[in-house]
Amino acid sequence: MAEFVGYVLERKGQRAKVRIDKSEALGSGIPKFLDCWNACEAKVGMEVEVGKHAMNSRTEKAILYGIPLLSAIAGGAFGNSLALFFQWPRLPVIIVGVFLWLAIGWSYIGAFRRDVAYRGEQWTIIGVYQGKPIDKKQEEK
Repeated sequence: MAEFVGYVLERKGQRAKVRIDKSEALGSGIPKFLDCWNACEAKVGMEVEVGKHAMNSRTEKAILYGIPLLSAIAGGAFGNSLALFFQWPRLPVIIVGVFLWLAIGWSYIGAFRRDVAYRGEQWTIIGVYQGKPIDKKQEEK
């Protein structure tokens, strides 16, 4: 597994845009900017170690089918609890709960499918080299 050193440029939720060190990236055939999963919660400006994280197909399928299934079951339980608490008709409330929770599970699985399932692997920030952000003025010199 190839590991490279880079700097976090942007951070959006669990994703981060990382600029790979030029000396590391020249002969390796990887782009200078990577969209990575930010597993270490690295902040903008931190020096990080980036590597490829691969997942086997059995685990992928379990996640792809398991999250929507479990969210539908949770939605049914949630709808049943609401119907009993507020004394509403049970079946319509359970159906609405299943669809709402299924939509939530589907949105989570969409991000997973985009990042991992189609490629089988994704770039991941696997370590932070220093705890303080890098001074941008020194970096430009």
